[in-house]
Amino acid sequence: MEKRAPEEAETKVAKIVAGFRALWKALEWLSHQLGWIAGGLTSIMIIAVMREVVGRYFFHRPSDWSLELSGFLLVGLVYLAAPHTELVEGHIRIDFLYDHFKGKVKNVIDIIISLVGICWCVIVMWQGGRIAWYSYLTDARSEEIMMWPLFPSQAMVPVGAFLLCLILLGKIVKNLSFLFKE
Repeated sequence: MEKRAPEEAETKVAKIVAGFRALWKALEWLSHQLGWIAGGLTSIMIIAVMREVVGRYFFHRPSDWSLELSGFLLVGLVYLAAPHTELVEGHIRIDFLYDHFKGKVKNVIDIIISLVGICWCVIVMWQGGRIAWYSYLTDARSEEIMMWPLFPSQAMVPVGAFLLCLILLGKIVKNLSFLFKE
């Protein structure tokens, strides 16, 4: 009977680890897909701005929509790409200082950085969600000539921050597992 308890505990831990790995794979997949979507948004922005430049300077016919569309897409581009950027460690850090740390010290620094990032994400989710929800309830629209609804682009802010928060939590778990490995 005494041997069963440790075996059961190991089985539970193994299931938790397997669940975490499956969740992490799903987050990686979703982040990569959002990276592709952000790339698509960038392409649309490029086409819209090119159309504006050609129309304005070659035909003297500027559009009413291209710059406004680019502004809306930029919000989605930034917040949907943020989780993927974090996943591939593309965010800015002070490498000349960071690279001097090794092993467990580097893991602790990564955990602290991720915790600060999570604090930022929580504030952005909270405030961005409030603003997006208010825009949805009031059918708020842009004040430009197209009068597009604000909610879709504003909703990208808390969505992107939430996914970034999940990536940061996953990185904390990974770093903690490295810290407590023997």
